[in-house]
Amino acid sequence: MSKNTKFGTLYIVATPIGNLNDITARALEVLSSVDFCAAENTRKSKVLFNNYQIKTKLVSYHKYSEDKKLDLLIKNLKQGKNIALISDAGTPLISDPGYLLVKEARKEFIDVIPVPGPSSITSVISVSGFPLDSFTFYGFLSRQMKYRKQTIKKISTDTKTSIVFESGKRIKSFLIDLKEESPEIEIFIGREMTKLNETFYTGKIDKVLEKISFERYALKGEFVIVIKGNPSLSRERHINLEQKRILSILLESLEKKQALKLASKIFGISKNYIYKQLLKEK
Repeated sequence: MSKNTKFGTLYIVATPIGNLNDITARALEVLSSVDFCAAENTRKSKVLFNNYQIKTKLVSYHKYSEDKKLDLLIKNLKQGKNIALISDAGTPLISDPGYLLVKEARKEFIDVIPVPGPSSITSVISVSGFPLDSFTFYGFLSRQMKYRKQTIKKISTDTKTSIVFESGKRIKSFLIDLKEESPEIEIFIGREMTKLNETFYTGKIDKVLEKISFERYALKGEFVIVIKGNPSLSRERHINLEQKRILSILLESLEKKQALKLASKIFGISKNYIYKQLLKEK
């Protein structure tokens, strides 16, 4: 079924995550030309609009009003009005409102057009130095302790890079919980990216936690945490028959500690994991 040509268009517009100069020329053009703009926080968006002399009307559209204003926005789009959707910062819908609107617009065959631009996710991973061929984005973790702990445990054993959003109020507790699960894990943190107090932290989690804990302003602002995956974990899930045969020979010839250490070097698997497999087979 083709789109009704009388309908308006919904533009999903990315806006700066901090530095106002990061906005694209196309984003400015769209924001200036639409009939009105649905914004997560009109007060914050007004700063951007005033900076670029954008006169377009701003309408509040946040997570508490998403359901209530959905029908009104769809009605306006069906009446031929063009609408832009923006969040407080970055690309809309990524841990921000907009899913219901885009879903309903697509259902009604209304054109939904992306206007690409800044994103804290792509910004932080591009400078992290961690593998980016595959990664998992978790957004803000649940505040319910049970689910939060489950997610942290999953992240600590993931073979791929993981990305998490966290606030200054909870960043320290998150790092402490992650350290308990994986004391040797490597992380990269982007704090207040593109803003005046932009700061990056990288290294083993204990060193990063120590630095953040003692810096005066480190626990303020917005944080994006990148957690390096451990590819060796994928190899540790299975010890094949040939490896078991070699391990058996080593155990017959050497003390257990020496055998495990040598097997670890040969297989590229941690000796703790090999030891656990031995216990399972007893």
